[in-house]
Amino acid sequence: MINRILEAICAALLLATVVIGFMAVIYRYVFDNALSWSFEALLGLLTYITFIGAYLALRKNAHLRVDLLASALPRPGRLILFLCNQALIGLIGLLMLRQGWRQTVLFQDQTTQVLEISNAYLYAAIPVCGLLICIDAITRIFIGLRRFSTGQELFDDAPMSGKSEI
Repeated sequence: MINRILEAICAALLLATVVIGFMAVIYRYVFDNALSWSFEALLGLLTYITFIGAYLALRKNAHLRVDLLASALPRPGRLILFLCNQALIGLIGLLMLRQGWRQTVLFQDQTTQVLEISNAYLYAAIPVCGLLICIDAITRIFIGLRRFSTGQELFDDAPMSGKSEI
């Protein structure tokens, strides 16, 4: 259900991006009058599409992954590799959370030139995505440990299937 909500949000943002981009081209080349706000709006929309999409891809196991090494390891080795992988993902999420928060606070008093909205709204996508990635990594660790203890495989056999236990 969360995936569907995120997909709907990304689809709505993408639709808005296409509409605004199309309008900007029409206004510039047909009416010879550029939309002054279109660049800033597109920048914000694409920023959120990027970070929501990255988190959605993580949830769906859709990121590129090479599991040749993992499949060659014995079961305890796969657990260690899985835990290291999730810890690394969690650390990246934590880095995004920490540094993204710093950037958000640093630029909260600055506004965009045309729309005059706080730059914090643009930068907020980074720490929010980082927090979600951290939560996802922690959840996957617990699910992985539970699966390991019951004798199930840690890795999904079909990473592009879009199915996730989370």
